Amino acid sequence: MSEVQEKDNYSANPNQKVYDMPHQTDHEVNVVKIYFAKQVPKMTWETKEETYTVKSGGLVSDVKKKYEKKGRRNIQADKEDSVRLTAKESVKVTWEEEVQAKKADGSPDFDYERIDQAIIKKKVWVVAECQGNSGKLSVEIHENKLTNTENVYDNPVKFLDGETEKSTLEFSINGTLVYAKEITMRPKSDQDVKKLIEKFSKRTEVNAFLFFKAEVKETQDTVIYPDDTHEFLNKENDRFEIKGTPCYCNRNITVDEMIDLIYHLRDKQNYKSKRDSFFNSGKEKITTISITSGKISENRDKIKLFTDEMNAMFKKFDIKTCRRKIHFLGQMYLETISFTYTYESRDSVPDNYKGGVAFQGRGMKQITHDYNYLAYYDYVNNTSHSDTYMKFRSGYESVGECVQNRPKARENGLTEAFYEDLKTYAKNISENLFHAFNSAGWYSTIYKTATIKAMDNGLEDSDVEKVTTAINGGQTNIAERKDYTKWTREFFKYDTECVNK
Repeated sequence: MSEVQEKDNYSANPNQKVYDMPHQTDHEVNVVKIYFAKQVPKMTWETKEETYTVKSGGLVSDVKKKYEKKGRRNIQADKEDSVRLTAKESVKVTWEEEVQAKKADGSPDFDYERIDQAIIKKKVWVVAECQGNSGKLSVEIHENKLTNTENVYDNPVKFLDGETEKSTLEFSINGTLVYAKEITMRPKSDQDVKKLIEKFSKRTEVNAFLFFKAEVKETQDTVIYPDDTHEFLNKENDRFEIKGTPCYCNRNITVDEMIDLIYHLRDKQNYKSKRDSFFNSGKEKITTISITSGKISENRDKIKLFTDEMNAMFKKFDIKTCRRKIHFLGQMYLETISFTYTYESRDSVPDNYKGGVAFQGRGMKQITHDYNYLAYYDYVNNTSHSDTYMKFRSGYESVGECVQNRPKARENGLTEAFYEDLKTYAKNISENLFHAFNSAGWYSTIYKTATIKAMDNGLEDSDVEKVTTAINGGQTNIAERKDYTKWTREFFKYDTECVNK
């Protein structure tokens, strides 16, 4: 025995992957887990190297910084960091880069990441973790009624394996630990899909919960399940939810969908130089969602913050149909200059900007003018300063002018001190994610009711013009607004997928 083996305090490889599956036992088939998943690339670290030729001098450490980016690590050079380089001198740089792993045959390798919800008509993976060397694992999908009085689906649930409608999946058990199959969550005929969606639409949450029933056949080995029910995903906090709408009505937009929509709009407008920029411009910005480096798809945490807040706003202000969401997103894309600004960032403003520079455009709908900021302040704080302003103002003077010129307004709370505080409060709309969206939802539904009414009319160019007038008071940038609305409509597949056209 070596000296190392005699020691009892040596450590295992910290990078070793540990699986939670039990040890394989002969003459047993152990069905460990069955779940819905999405396929994700299996990543590994690959050594790269490059010779960099210096243009005009500098330190070796400066050269190494040029190679820093997400997905790289352990950047090294063949010279010390402190070495000063001369023009045209070369440095050999090595690093490890994260790349997709390959299978033995050279094809891309994948892992399976468990998901807890999906949408009808979408593709998902059914993954079974099963130990054993013989038999067939048969898997059916069933609906758990939970609080609903009757099923939406006929059990077992029908799905598509390729183009074939099935109600059972079968895996041949052959010693592999993980078995996976991609399916489409829908019956084959469009008529059956329509009937299913109609059943879903009668439910408050427009959803259902699915679970698996498993049986192992054609084996002489002992079969082991987690419990006597042979069911998976049928316990509290373990259930799989499926949304009963193939469109965006009455459901949240997912992070992946939001990322795809951003890229779709950027590519349609040929926005190459800032394709991966996201709310990173302007003198005032929301730092929690600002993306200044790396791809948008590599900053999922920031897109999730954005998407979660947007979904919460949609729900709060009843922006629930595809039509309303398409209009809102198309207009928002224009107002925020392609999802890069929450603040207009002008040093001077036109004379018609009531309140001047302090009350220029902010938020996801670029609220402008001090009287609009005052109305939003009242909405959030349950005050009535707007009523005071409307009562004592003269003509179309601004709130600031009213404060300065109308003693009665000041006596009723519209003081100089309050107006200065309103200027400070205004920055919430450009710097706070909640207020950036909350102000936009309020403006489009409660404050300017003509906006939501115009959204409900339709999605043609004439409808975009009406929505623009309601938001903007005119037809500013109308060509772009029409394009952004049309491209969002295309992404939503409104004409073929929406159930509420």
